[in-house]
Amino acid sequence: MRGIGPDIKYALRTLARSPLFTFAAVLSLALGIGANTAIFTLMDQVLLRLLPVENPKQLVMIWSTGPHMGNNNGDRAQSYPMYQAYQKQASFFSHVFCRYRDDASVSVDGQTERVFAEMVSGNYFDALGVKPAVGRVFSPETDDRNYKGHPTVVLSYDYWMTRFGGKASIVGQKILVNNYPMTVVGVSGAGFHGLDPVQSPQIRVPIQMAPIMTPGRDSMGDYRSQWIQMFARMKPGETVDTARGKLQAIFTRQLEYESTLPGLRKASKYQMDRFFKRQVRMEQAANGYSDMRNEFGKALIVLMSMVGLVLLIACANVAGLLVARAVARQKELAVRLAIGASRKQLIRQLLIESLLLSSAGALLGVALSIWTIRGLMGFLPESGSPLMLNAMPDLRILGFNLVLALLTGLLFGVAPAFFATRIDQWNVLKDAGGAVSGTGGGVRLRKILVTAQVALSFLLLAGAALFARSLGNLKGMSTGIQGMSNLVTFQVNPSLNGYTVEREKAFYKELLANVRGLPGVQTAAIASVPILHGWEWDSSMSVEGHQNKDGEDIQAFMNALSPGYFQTMGIPMREGRDLRDSDSGDEARVAVVNRAFSEYYFGKGSPIGRHIGFGGGPDTKLTIEIVGMVENALYEGPREGVHRQVFVPRFQSKYPGSVAYYVRGSMDTRSMMNGLREAVRRLDPRLPLYEVTTLESQLDQTLSTERMIAALSVAFGCLATLLAAIGLYGVMAFVAARRTREIGLRMALGALPFDVLRLMMREVVILLGAGLAVGVPCAYALTKYISSQMFNVKVNDPWLALAVVAVLGGVALLAGFLPARRASTVDPLEALRYE
Repeated sequence: MRGIGPDIKYALRTLARSPLFTFAAVLSLALGIGANTAIFTLMDQVLLRLLPVENPKQLVMIWSTGPHMGNNNGDRAQSYPMYQAYQKQASFFSHVFCRYRDDASVSVDGQTERVFAEMVSGNYFDALGVKPAVGRVFSPETDDRNYKGHPTVVLSYDYWMTRFGGKASIVGQKILVNNYPMTVVGVSGAGFHGLDPVQSPQIRVPIQMAPIMTPGRDSMGDYRSQWIQMFARMKPGETVDTARGKLQAIFTRQLEYESTLPGLRKASKYQMDRFFKRQVRMEQAANGYSDMRNEFGKALIVLMSMVGLVLLIACANVAGLLVARAVARQKELAVRLAIGASRKQLIRQLLIESLLLSSAGALLGVALSIWTIRGLMGFLPESGSPLMLNAMPDLRILGFNLVLALLTGLLFGVAPAFFATRIDQWNVLKDAGGAVSGTGGGVRLRKILVTAQVALSFLLLAGAALFARSLGNLKGMSTGIQGMSNLVTFQVNPSLNGYTVEREKAFYKELLANVRGLPGVQTAAIASVPILHGWEWDSSMSVEGHQNKDGEDIQAFMNALSPGYFQTMGIPMREGRDLRDSDSGDEARVAVVNRAFSEYYFGKGSPIGRHIGFGGGPDTKLTIEIVGMVENALYEGPREGVHRQVFVPRFQSKYPGSVAYYVRGSMDTRSMMNGLREAVRRLDPRLPLYEVTTLESQLDQTLSTERMIAALSVAFGCLATLLAAIGLYGVMAFVAARRTREIGLRMALGALPFDVLRLMMREVVILLGAGLAVGVPCAYALTKYISSQMFNVKVNDPWLALAVVAVLGGVALLAGFLPARRASTVDPLEALRYE
């Protein structure tokens, strides 16, 4: 280290004497390293980091393939009776445990708020090895014995700190959860957020309290209801493959038992054959399971690849600057060699300078990454649960940043260092011009670097163009809904505040009437399922005059509406009538269908007066009359397209649940939102209002993944093109300086400025062509890896490729034209005296 110290001091003095070079190099590296650090920070938290629990690599997640022959609530869901069978029979697991996540209302000291809750089995904390920070956590003996008999709550550590100020006195106190008294028994340990690394529940309640936590839905003993997510801890020595094989045997026995129950007795032979072919699925859950990971995981991998290319371009740019600097320092290096320095010492000196540049770029990159991550988090969809993502780097991220700085410094520093020390001392020392002109090897190396930059820039620009077009196609797709920017939506769920079904219906009707009476409101309506939200409610349907076939998709997407919904949304009524207030009763007797449903079942005939029924079996009763047909409109979002839809009256439902209000007005949306909040507060000040936004903003949230990829890919593509242009400008300026005497001689012999300009621009075209010759085939080969992210985009579209070539070519020609133009205006006499 004693020998390196003087080299570091000398390197610092040398870099300080070239502030413009140092600034350009550090800024280029900071942009590349900062982008990589930002994306890796999100990747680490969403995809890579192990759960902070005991032996996380022993954890597995368990689910099964379909068909379930029942209702399904969420990804990888299983029935509670299946969980009980596994827990009793799967002795090769040390624990089998489950969870279900939903929203809840918590009332403390007269104040009610909506929180993200998780129902868990009694062995949940034991299985994960999580200890309490205060009080106790759940146990199988005390919190998982009696149906509806364990009104207890465990607070998350973060919620305890923010809501209760970290006061231990909250333990033992009663709070209202969904208007039901429950006792806080403890706080989970600090740092534990659950099985989802991104979204953390604020409270946890025993799974036996499901009827209280999900009013109107009691699926504890329902074999045909898939709603919980199941996990297990493998015993030491067990593997995923061996455990899956053993579990399949238990699963098959359970299916055989379920086939004898009433719910499946009327199923067809085709349906039962498929039912018995179901398979257990199991995967390691050391990283937990996250819906947001499923949504954004591929996007983060694509973005990580793109920022890696940006960093390579930045490295090539800095390497080019170092080559030019090495040429300018040839005389200095020759003198040092002449007085006894070894080539190894000079290479070490130059590499130290490179590492100092990369270290400075890494430090600035950390600051840029924090700013970038905060911007990226703006693309994430808003939800009721707090996000656990943190923009501030921890030791893992700082370690990644340090390794990236070292690798980057070596990547762009090694080749210029070896080039700089391969000099002819005799010629350099006797010829002052050698300090300026350099050798042909320096030009060749810089041209190779520029060619690589052009190729990589084409890859990034092509990707940016594809993602931008895909987003444009999604946003340009007709939703079937008019004037979404003036359409405000919000949601309420009185059932979580203890409302009965009848009281809830009365509340919805009164609030709807009050909203319609607000100043500036034109129309308003409600729907059970929020549209353009990614949510769905579907059901198999039987239709009058249609014989369901084996394997046929007979699913229809459902929604329950109030009268006036189609007018509020601007969806045209094509035939028949809208739902009416007189469509009352405890069961749906009338329905409106969309055009896709009508054309599938009735062709060009009229659907009005036809009858339908819920279910696909031969004994399904066709008790619902179709009274209207509306034009098609999107349900989940643009990617899913138009579904066959059936709309029934909301106020005929005998089940409690949340609704979404849709309000169209003539005033500005902010004022309208304030008026809606006040309307809810006047009816029930304890009822939380949530998801308040315009439908246009909701569509943007639904497309958050596509928006993030498109915005960042365009930004990275522009950055890569700028860096490539700077590199091309630098190499052409270097070439022009090196050929100054040649240019002067050509002009003295009669060459015109245009001839010189053409000579220089020919080199630009050659460099551009060489880069495209590499970049275009690579882009063609790589597009198959991002095709799944595209929407209605031909990934090998030649016109799109030509547009990218035109943009990149225009920027490159402009960058090369400036030094070429300057070279064509030199004075021949001055040029001949040059050097």
